[in-house]
Amino acid sequence: MLNIAFGQSKYFVDNLRENVKRGLRQKIRNGVWPSWAPVGYLNHAKTRGIDVDTEKAPKVKKIFEMYATGEHSLHALANWCEKKKLLTNAGNKISLSNVQHILQNPFYVGLMRYKGEIFEGTHEPLISKKLFDKCQEVMAKRGKVRPDRKHNFPFLGLMKCASCGCSITVQYAKGNGGIYTYYRCTKKRGACQEKYLGENQLLEQIKNFLQKVSLSSQDTEKVLAALDTEETQAKEQAQSEVINLKTQLAQIEMKLQKLLDVYLEDALTQKEYAAKKEILISQKVELNEKITDFEQKGLSWLEPAREFVKSLNQAAKLLASENLSEMTTFLKNIGSNHILRNREFLFAPKNPYDLVAEPRHGRGEALTFPTWCSGPESNRHDLAVNGF
Repeated sequence: MLNIAFGQSKYFVDNLRENVKRGLRQKIRNGVWPSWAPVGYLNHAKTRGIDVDTEKAPKVKKIFEMYATGEHSLHALANWCEKKKLLTNAGNKISLSNVQHILQNPFYVGLMRYKGEIFEGTHEPLISKKLFDKCQEVMAKRGKVRPDRKHNFPFLGLMKCASCGCSITVQYAKGNGGIYTYYRCTKKRGACQEKYLGENQLLEQIKNFLQKVSLSSQDTEKVLAALDTEETQAKEQAQSEVINLKTQLAQIEMKLQKLLDVYLEDALTQKEYAAKKEILISQKVELNEKITDFEQKGLSWLEPAREFVKSLNQAAKLLASENLSEMTTFLKNIGSNHILRNREFLFAPKNPYDLVAEPRHGRGEALTFPTWCSGPESNRHDLAVNGF
């Protein structure tokens, strides 16, 4: 009799466990997070859903915005959370690992990662997919968090050696009655022929590039005014673009359904299905954000254009202030593959900075800004400032 009782108890427990798992899977498929809400959200006791925490959400969003600039480390953001009295939902202090988890959690863009698979959530996103992707890009570039250095070398970590791919380090040297700073290859992979570059020479090369892409405050106002003028016309063209985007969205939905059918036929493993699904879900989120931008703002190219113009003005301000640390951040944001070759600082500027940086002959020649294309090739917007 005792064995029978034990058997019945085990059957009841196993059955209960399976029912709980089945319920959790069903909730996640319905877009409802089945566990505790991350910081910035709250569990709603009555609806069993996830609501935005109006007190913590703006601070969490600020964490993403600060980190995306590339100017703040995880340690600095953890200190910022402590200063702003931002705590976890359990009331604990937000640690460095908590900050990293927040920045890598797709929950804040409306997605949910559950057992290695991505699902669409019904909760309200706190940030855009674009901001989230920018943070992942910054995190990939920064790598491991380093402690604060005793000496401040503003361009340390900016470049790699063109010959061997090693990092560029900094050293002091005495000469002519003074102490000089120069950058050279670490030579960790063996002998390297690349020569050192003095910090003053490096700064001069950086300033030369910033001069090419700088835009005065006066000209910045002119370009922003021209963008405002074009906004009305662009809104009229946005309607056709929304139709095009919704067509692409429908195609993504069809691909997701076909992918599910293939998976249910055991033609894909769970891991393969989850990987392919994550790509399609990411594309779907981006398309939905573009559609929202067009429907609410009328066009998607305007804000990137304005931000680009403002960044050109930032280059001019950096030249005036000579803030070397901000110069490094600016160069990282506008380009990639920063290298030191034959005492020359080189990198690949992103489009459209590469076009703006092209030589212009004569001061009276117009500074033509690159094209922002919001969709088909016919929808192009060009701007120029004369007399720059």
